[in-house]
Amino acid sequence: MRIPEARQFLGKRCAVTYLNRHGDQVTRNLQVQDVTFVPLYGAYLIGDVEDVCLDRITGINLLDS
Repeated sequence: MRIPEARQFLGKRCAVTYLNRHGDQVTRNLQVQDVTFVPLYGAYLIGDVEDVCLDRITGINLLDS
């Protein structure tokens, strides 16, 4: 996923599915607060619960509010 694709979810409650450092698929429900580039680490989705590297995201689904 790229930064422009992820920006459409700003301010929305989403179920984010990603691969953790062990390669296991994890799904977290979070409020997307920002999408930014962190030098030396890359693009990140900043959430209220957790920050996730965009390279590890396998899917994002909007949740009903």
